[in-house]
Amino acid sequence: MENNVYSMEILYSGKYESWEFEDRQKRDAFYGKVTKQFAGQKVTEQEEDLEDTQIVQLSSNNLEIKEGGKYDQDTSYEWFEYDIFSQMLDFINKEYDKKE
Repeated sequence: MENNVYSMEILYSGKYESWEFEDRQKRDAFYGKVTKQFAGQKVTEQEEDLEDTQIVQLSSNNLEIKEGGKYDQDTSYEWFEYDIFSQMLDFINKEYDKKE
């Protein structure tokens, strides 16, 4: 039996929150809703010298556990302007609570 974890994380300057989803489709749809909501604050240039205090990182993780302890994991992420952290966190929490 596979035991998969589909999650979304927000990371900013050492602050971290995570949410889990039943399946990949629900998580992907939710992730899309959040990125669309904050599209205007997206940081497009992935500059190497950006400090983590200058960006909010929103990521989606897929951890698929196979038989024999093997697993596949992939992560995708996008960066946003640092000053929307609280807004994004509030939006995610409100939307997550009513997702069912």
